[in-house]
Amino acid sequence: MPESYSVRRLDCPVDVYISIPGSKSITNRALILAALADGESTLVGVLDSQDTRVMIESLLRLGFKIEGDPSDGKLQVEGRGGAIPSSSADLYLENSGTSIRFLTALCALANGRFRLDGTNRMRQRPQGDLLAALQACGIDARSELGNGCPPIVLESNGALRGGCISVGADASSQFLSALLMVAPYAREDLTLQPSGTLRPFYVDLTLRMMDQWGVSARTENTLSQRYVVPSGQKYRAQPLYQIEPDASSASYFFAAAALTGGRVTIPGLTPASLQGDVRFATEVLSEIGCLVTETAEGLTVQGPVDGRLHGIQRDMSAISDTSLTLAAIAPFADSPTTVTNIAHTRLQECDRISAVCTELTKLGVRVEERPDGFTIYPAERIHPASINTYHDHRVAMSFALIGLRAEGIEIEDPECVGKTFPEYWARLEALA
Repeated sequence: MPESYSVRRLDCPVDVYISIPGSKSITNRALILAALADGESTLVGVLDSQDTRVMIESLLRLGFKIEGDPSDGKLQVEGRGGAIPSSSADLYLENSGTSIRFLTALCALANGRFRLDGTNRMRQRPQGDLLAALQACGIDARSELGNGCPPIVLESNGALRGGCISVGADASSQFLSALLMVAPYAREDLTLQPSGTLRPFYVDLTLRMMDQWGVSARTENTLSQRYVVPSGQKYRAQPLYQIEPDASSASYFFAAAALTGGRVTIPGLTPASLQGDVRFATEVLSEIGCLVTETAEGLTVQGPVDGRLHGIQRDMSAISDTSLTLAAIAPFADSPTTVTNIAHTRLQECDRISAVCTELTKLGVRVEERPDGFTIYPAERIHPASINTYHDHRVAMSFALIGLRAEGIEIEDPECVGKTFPEYWARLEALA
């Protein structure tokens, strides 16, 4: 692609069905569960993206047999019943947070030494809470630079201890998900006690998928919530496991319906999705004035026919990936929009709060930045500008939406969307 992408303004409401590739969150979890299962699983609807390809490549380096091509959306994974074939590997995870966290926990089941690394940005993303939890389980897991960030060096004798373990959850719920998925193969029952602020919806996704693959966990509510996974369980191989469309990716096209007063249907997505981000449509867009319906074809969002979008105040901690999508809609609302409780997004692919506020200001939008979020005010006019995407796929995809309503929006480094949605620009052009 060119160094920048010029977004074409739309002069009429959209009215389209848009197919969305498979969920990244489900794809990467399914790959881990398939590797841990006993026997061959077939995954259908696999997302083909940078994040999923680094997961596949890493599992191959760990000795797992994977056949098929993710570009075809179908893979066969030969699970080893909780065993890790290789005794050593160097894994390079780009800037994929799910991959490095899930694979660090997976390597704890092995007998050997492993090193996990990534991009310069990945080397700034804290993993210390996961390392501390693994150390409490008897695993020698450490930051090579001593700062809690990658590179990670892990040495294990294949014996993951059980017991009651505290897991810090402020930086990411993925630490808890990573440990939950490997917990059935611990020597004893493993009880995980989250500390700090837990955003539970992705943990719920993990638990629901574990149940689909034959492993039960129970949630105990005493003084605080904790999760208990009995040892001795094994994941069952899945002859055919269908992966849902990605709800986070769908949010951009639902937002296009809101911005243009049009209608967008995403086949295969329902309000009962495993993914919490479907709530961006069913709750957030409903609140700002859209009509959201479920049909036989899928989930449909109809933008307000009078074009009036309402500003809202919303805690987006549970669906923080879509906070950027909401930020792209907010300048066109009739009142301010306030997003709260997303401080953890400062530690993701970029400092997303800072990125949103900096780039909206560049467009002439009034923004107030806070440690855990922002307030965006209605804009009388959007100034033409080139948007710095900070190598962050969600910044690129979200700010492109503004160009559907305003002239002169250029997106720098458009290829960064390949992290999760390589076909995004083609799908966006299909709206016309």
